[in-house]
Amino acid sequence: MNKINEWFTEKGWAEGVLVAAHDSVNVEEFYKQYQANPELWKAVFKFMKQDLSAMEVGKYPLVGTQAFAMISEYDTKEPENAKWEAHKNYIDLQYVISGEEKMGILPLSEAKNAMEYNEQKDLIFYGENDGELHLATPEAFFLFFPDDVHRPCIKADESAPVKKLVAKIAVAD
Repeated sequence: MNKINEWFTEKGWAEGVLVAAHDSVNVEEFYKQYQANPELWKAVFKFMKQDLSAMEVGKYPLVGTQAFAMISEYDTKEPENAKWEAHKNYIDLQYVISGEEKMGILPLSEAKNAMEYNEQKDLIFYGENDGELHLATPEAFFLFFPDDVHRPCIKADESAPVKKLVAKIAVAD
């Protein structure tokens, strides 16, 4: 086992959070970003140790503008109403606190139909694309790096309520 996989498997980075990282997580990029800004990641994982199901919907600052968390509640969408998106300046940690949804993942290099980048929101949408869909449940969190185009909020079977944490972590240069 190499150093990076050993680091990931030992879970020292998790700050005691019992939720697993989803199998889709790019472990090498996670290691690189964590090592560059460990204080940001530690703040996010410490935040996750709280009873997230009892937290109010809203935005929670963690480390200035470098790391913050948002709790939201919504009903999942039909696939055609869920947009592909990517970010340049922030990494998304997405964790379904309650409920379930499907999340699409696609490498940026394969994404087509880019719209205009909104610098203020650090957001670029993409038109129709084919990507892999994964079931998101309270058992695992997802990490989306700038090279990951993602499509959250898709209904699993029927539209259903979801409570979700999205933590934003500044990308290390």
